[in-house]
Amino acid sequence: MRRDIMHQNFLDIFKKALDGPVMTENDFEMKRFMPKVGEITRKYGIKYDKDNPVPDDDRAADNLFNAAVEFLKEVGVYCQDTNRVMEFSEEEIKYSIRNVKTECKAGDGVESGIFGPRKPDDNKLPWFHVGSGIVCSSKEIMYNLIEAYASIKEADSISISALDSIRGIPVSVGSPAELYAAIEGVKVGRDALRRAGRPGLPIMNLISTAASAETTIAASVPQFGLRPSDGWLCGAISEMKVDYGVLNKIAYLLNWGANIGAETSPILGGYAGGPEGTALVSAAYIIMGVVVMMADYQLTFPFHFNFGCSTSRDVLWAVASSCQATSRNLPSPVIWLGYIGAGPNTRQYFYESAAHILTAVTSGAPSEQTPHPAKAVKVDGITPMEAIFAVETTKAASKLNRHQANEIVKKLLEKYEPNLSDPPEGNIYQEVYNIKTGKPNDEYIKLYDEVKEELFKIGIPYE
Repeated sequence: MRRDIMHQNFLDIFKKALDGPVMTENDFEMKRFMPKVGEITRKYGIKYDKDNPVPDDDRAADNLFNAAVEFLKEVGVYCQDTNRVMEFSEEEIKYSIRNVKTECKAGDGVESGIFGPRKPDDNKLPWFHVGSGIVCSSKEIMYNLIEAYASIKEADSISISALDSIRGIPVSVGSPAELYAAIEGVKVGRDALRRAGRPGLPIMNLISTAASAETTIAASVPQFGLRPSDGWLCGAISEMKVDYGVLNKIAYLLNWGANIGAETSPILGGYAGGPEGTALVSAAYIIMGVVVMMADYQLTFPFHFNFGCSTSRDVLWAVASSCQATSRNLPSPVIWLGYIGAGPNTRQYFYESAAHILTAVTSGAPSEQTPHPAKAVKVDGITPMEAIFAVETTKAASKLNRHQANEIVKKLLEKYEPNLSDPPEGNIYQEVYNIKTGKPNDEYIKLYDEVKEELFKIGIPYE
């Protein structure tokens, strides 16, 4: 082992963005990234099996992981601010894999916990990460959501909502309004956790209201309520790109000793191509999170370019394949997130959500976040009911193996697959929940109970 690799730190990683080969972004995409997707999927014989959205071939999973290592070595990571490719040798990549952080310590006091890895067909319960960063129209709704998330006894960590305005001023990137709203969002989150009696619960989607690195760093100082045992999302740019913003966030968090969450979102139908390429890129992203971003944990959400969701048959296969590849070979804490086409208070939401949860959990996902309704784009478009369903379904999924999940997911696809191009919008929070009491209406409770009974009958072993 070369000693320079053993002693690399983040400045050494950053220096690659200054010294790597110069290339336009278009050339990186068209002449480097896309050709290598096709070349490496062919070389390793990666084949999409549309009849089995949840495969259970360990040899294929390991083959995909090896392909992802080669892909990262051959493609590298593009830095938009320097127009250079950050290149990594196979030795550097494998050294990072061998020395991966296998546990993330999150939370404070009695709410502190250790977020660790899982394997395919593992009966160990995943880490329960609940909630979302979906935008709220008011602080009152945001309070209600976060308090409800924290009141779920199984919750190990939460995501908090984002605000789109402060005193009626719209939030825009890099503006004072963004900073004020980011600070206010953190305050609301902490106050809601205290109101739920769980003040030490870690917030792991920081900072949801801040799009710019400057605002994230400024609003993260402890005087505004955050702790290094929370978690900050540092998002890569699709596909396989970074900029100084994300690199600055990582540098800040490393100097503080705070939890870094590498955030990635491979897009099926984009530069990654079809399901084979998306599975390859998805696995490579998890490796990139360790090698480049020095992540303590990761959040990833592959989704379909046309449908805007993660529950099409081909995306589910890519999720299952890449999750199995990485969970078997890279014991890193990863949160898998599904974007759902249908909105709250619809049967289709629950069908899609169950399909994604069963796919990820039986494939070894260390955590499955509350699947986000309505493609995560509708203001107030989420309720606590979806989080409750995700926890209950995740517990049930941990009792299943991949073969069992595959059969159930195929039945679920029959129920919703024809409607993915035009999914039901559902409702927003205030249409199905009482804002004053924070309780759901009878109609939504009835639907929840009916769907859960229906899913139990097709094989999901709810308690």
